[in-house]
Amino acid sequence: MSTIAKRFWSVLLLLVPGFALADTAAMATYLSAKPLRMEIRYCECAVTASDGRSTRPLPSFMASADALNVAVDIEDKGFIASEPFTLGYAIQPDPEQPDQFRFQFVGDYSTSQRGHSTAQATLLLVKNQWVTLFGSRAGNTETGVAVRLTDATGP
Repeated sequence: MSTIAKRFWSVLLLLVPGFALADTAAMATYLSAKPLRMEIRYCECAVTASDGRSTRPLPSFMASADALNVAVDIEDKGFIASEPFTLGYAIQPDPEQPDQFRFQFVGDYSTSQRGHSTAQATLLLVKNQWVTLFGSRAGNTETGVAVRLTDATGP
């Protein structure tokens, strides 16, 4: 092994514990920089029961859905993308209700098996409560997208 290779591995092995420690410190720094976390879940399944009796996400949706977590400000605009899902959003606090936010979004969810759904809307988000953003139903197959805001250090 060359001298350069030996030095590279020596330095790398010395830095690995530092990376692990820095990761925890960095996470705390990032979380404290933005007070809210926006959790987005999307799945090739239904978000809520089709009978409409409950707006809470189904346990099967929560277990199967992919999740994106984004640190956001009280008043924020942004764009999020993963391979099948994109979302542009704007968050504004309700001046009279501290745990409520006006949420404007444009979203797109495309799947190879079940098609394509898009939506654009403005709705009210109450902190810690899931809201179904959009989805589609074709025959007996469904797609769904849900979102919630929590405190950045919360659940």
